[in-house]
Amino acid sequence: MSKSVILADFQKRDKWDFKEALEKETSCSWDVLFCQTNHFHGSKLKVLCRYFVYFAFSFLMFLKRNRYEQVVAWQQFYGLLIAFFCRVFHVKRAPKIYIMTFIYKPKHSLYHKFMQYIVSSRYITKMIVLSDEERNYYATLFGQPVEKFFSTRIGVTDQAFNFPPSADRKKYYLSVGRSNRDYNFLRNVWKKSYGELIIICDSYKEEPKEGITVLTHCYGEEYLQYVSNCYAQIIPMEDENISSGSLSFLQAMMLSRPTIVTENKTVHDYIESGRTGFIIKKTSQDLENVLLWLEDKDNYSRMCTAARREYEKKYSETALGKHIGKLLKLEKDVAYT
Repeated sequence: MSKSVILADFQKRDKWDFKEALEKETSCSWDVLFCQTNHFHGSKLKVLCRYFVYFAFSFLMFLKRNRYEQVVAWQQFYGLLIAFFCRVFHVKRAPKIYIMTFIYKPKHSLYHKFMQYIVSSRYITKMIVLSDEERNYYATLFGQPVEKFFSTRIGVTDQAFNFPPSADRKKYYLSVGRSNRDYNFLRNVWKKSYGELIIICDSYKEEPKEGITVLTHCYGEEYLQYVSNCYAQIIPMEDENISSGSLSFLQAMMLSRPTIVTENKTVHDYIESGRTGFIIKKTSQDLENVLLWLEDKDNYSRMCTAARREYEKKYSETALGKHIGKLLKLEKDVAYT
């Protein structure tokens, strides 16, 4: 009997809101297979190990493909590589593969051809992206029908009760993440008068600068405690067209912290600038203006409250599970008509 499976790359959870909502919406049971890779970051050797795990785990899932009717790839590369092996070996029977929260930044031509080979294959049922803008962008980039892409909003598990702000915390701003970050901009414009800035990024390699502290090995609970204790979060985007940072600023919203994000097409789907956070142009003056605005205690308090309420209303993992479940139900209904 065929099953449905979610492929995830984080530590195993006993309870997962996304899975429970997906099961309720689709009226079927879902297995979850965990293969954690987030500890393979930093050195070139670790990066090679991460890619080896991607390919090895995906190949094993390819060999087991007949066991499954549907595959939701929470870690996008697991689903992409299963589809790659399906196309290489020209298999006739394969599960429906849904790629969750697809993010792609064009690199060298060989990598793009590799991705084009996968995305254009019949083995990918839907590419799930994080904004309507990206749906159109990726359809054009890969020359695929826009219907192959499905737009949703990311959801995160509510962990606010596990990470209350520390009573003895010091004031600092926080910038986090690896993908599509322009830390050079932040480093160049940051002034000592703004206070302390902490950057959490395991691939950051710039020279130290006064007023900026870099943490290259900060993950999980330690990372979330830094978010909870910060005054506000700052996310400088490199490419306006690429979706990234969503998880970072939604975690900040979950923990009632404002986020300042430089202009990006996706971010408008998540942050209402001036109410739940700020979307700014990537200039030193724009950054300074919002930092001054946040110094007002009333302004700051209102934005913290609004950010948390917005998270509760729209961006939980339960809401995401329901949305993906509705997509899968619709796909199944279409297949039977």
